[in-house]
Amino acid sequence: MKSYFVHHGTALLHVLESGMPGAKAPSLLVVSGLWEPAERAIPLLSHLPGHVVAFSFRGRGLSSTPDSGYDLEDHLSDIEAVVNHSRLTNYIVLGFSRGAAYSLGWSLRHQDQMRGLILVDQPPVHRAMSLETVEFWSSLVYQQVPLLNYIRREALQGMGREAREVDFSAQLPQLAIPVTLFVGRNPESMIPSDISDEVMEKYRTLVPCCTVVEFTQSRHMIPDEEQAKYIAEVERCMSETFR
Repeated sequence: MKSYFVHHGTALLHVLESGMPGAKAPSLLVVSGLWEPAERAIPLLSHLPGHVVAFSFRGRGLSSTPDSGYDLEDHLSDIEAVVNHSRLTNYIVLGFSRGAAYSLGWSLRHQDQMRGLILVDQPPVHRAMSLETVEFWSSLVYQQVPLLNYIRREALQGMGREAREVDFSAQLPQLAIPVTLFVGRNPESMIPSDISDEVMEKYRTLVPCCTVVEFTQSRHMIPDEEQAKYIAEVERCMSETFR
């Protein structure tokens, strides 16, 4: 596994990369959630065959924290910097949580270069963040680790100032690539799913080629709560997409 940095304007982005592009499977670009650094994708990087790239958005992990640049367009530009540096072609994008919103925004513009899209438990919306939301995330502890160990407060505050809501629902019929939606369905998990039955039906109705995969032992935190199935389903998507 390689660890390196990509210079992108005023930001320095940390990237983890495993494997090499090959003819038997597409590359996978992992777009992590709101607070997640690249290291959260290590289970995928370690267990998936083929070429996998993960990175930390600005303000997360080992990436730098610019004073501004935290709206949707800025995060899409981070993706662009990593895609260009890694020379990704015929690749699949996997987006988890808020990262799925970034992935949707990216895919709607660049699907001609892609082979597929995996969305993990996220409605087709890039949400704005209120001051209350910023404080919620700033004080949250997950698996006994404060989230501020992974994302800087300045980044959360930047999203609170700059992030505007964008609803991608009307654009979903434009997706001409295979789309797989992972949905958590365990009612006993602590963190609830972000996908209601109505949202799931919206995806099924509006996306021309949509497959829904339900995870019955998890809700929102599918990558942690059902890790083995999560990795297996991602590998299945990669192999089926490249047939």
